[in-house]
Amino acid sequence: MKKLFLFSLLTLTFTLLSTTSVEISKKESNKSEINHSRNEVNQNWYSTTGQTRNTYGENYSISVRVQGSEGYSGCVNISTVQVSSGGGWSSVSYSSVYGEDCTYYFSAGSNTYYFTI
Repeated sequence: MKKLFLFSLLTLTFTLLSTTSVEISKKESNKSEINHSRNEVNQNWYSTTGQTRNTYGENYSISVRVQGSEGYSGCVNISTVQVSSGGGWSSVSYSSVYGEDCTYYFSAGSNTYYFTI
């Protein structure tokens, strides 16, 4: 009976520690997005998050992947921008944000999303 109790306690402890490390990873991931770091997923493909800038109401985010190459300025020279949509990816038109280096915006649905890469 003691062995079963110790085994259960050990399993619970392991589960709690695993969950804690996952939460830390999520927080670090969000922190890196705030710092506008980019993740090169595959050759010349980068992942980032597009976010709305609503001053009222709710803000939303969407997964974005960008195909391009790193330029001399440190920004990515973009050739394609795709957003996650219903389990797949859809290409979107994008524009640069005046006065903000490496920052772009696009519209999806009724929202305008911004991303820095």
